[in-house]
Amino acid sequence: MRIYFATAAVMAMALYGTVSAQTRDQAPAGTVVDKQHADSTEVQPANEKIRLTPEVVRAAQRKLNDAGYRSGTPDGKIGPVTRAAIRKYQQDQNLTITGTLDESTLSHLNVGAGQTMATAPGHIGRGAKAAGHDIKGGHPVAAAKAMGKGVGRAGKAVGEGAKSGVVGTKDKVRGDQTKSDESAPTPPR
Repeated sequence: MRIYFATAAVMAMALYGTVSAQTRDQAPAGTVVDKQHADSTEVQPANEKIRLTPEVVRAAQRKLNDAGYRSGTPDGKIGPVTRAAIRKYQQDQNLTITGTLDESTLSHLNVGAGQTMATAPGHIGRGAKAAGHDIKGGHPVAAAKAMGKGVGRAGKAVGEGAKSGVVGTKDKVRGDQTKSDESAPTPPR
């Protein structure tokens, strides 16, 4: 009986050691591995995708169509035609070509101010999470870089969102409804 318990205890400790070694230095959720070391990893915050509403997609499609990029019927859905128009727009504006309505593209189109700004707290949180992981792993420089990236991305999101909101509101005040940001509330009349 003693042998059975001793064997079970050794197997449990070995299993715990294997599991903790595997999970101890995995990248936390919301981060990506930047560098792999023999006994640890350095992580940085991952970029967050913007949660797009059909109204924002529709407004972006209208803006793309107005600018001469054929995005198809403004239906609020990102299909192959809209994705191709987004890629062409991003290429012409010297943006990173993703084929998606990311923060930078929405800002250039002056739509989605609320969705762009809403990503800011997440950027800070992911930067802090990555920094904590890097500090724990003994990588203070990587931790500072991670925190800086998170705060920087948050600041950029707020700035681009504010710009989109101001320009979109200016379009609405001017009465140019085809160029308005439909994600912003309509002012009372």
